[in-house]
Amino acid sequence: MKSIAVLLSLCLICLLAGCAKYYYQEGKTFGECSSDRADCMAELKKRLGSEFQIRGSYEYQFMEECMKQKGYGLVTENKLPLDVRRLDPDRQLRGYLYGARRGIAGSLDEQ
Repeated sequence: MKSIAVLLSLCLICLLAGCAKYYYQEGKTFGECSSDRADCMAELKKRLGSEFQIRGSYEYQFMEECMKQKGYGLVTENKLPLDVRRLDPDRQLRGYLYGARRGIAGSLDEQ
């Protein structure tokens, strides 16, 4: 029983600490990426209706496919260029329940 608890703890630590992924497309600004993600979320809300729902696999797949169609890929933090602005994924349980388990990254917005 003790070994199961240790194994589950290690899996949870890996999930929350080392698996952060970001939507990123080279040449896109952070503002453009943020706007594109908001567009995908708006389309998802149209499909789901207005009732409250806990996010499941359909919602995650929809968001990933929508962002992919806009040209974004999922990139781990260590693969992002150093000079991009990032919005980290929400690593708390709330992030997993409400569709914020992916961060966004883009070049600094033009001033």
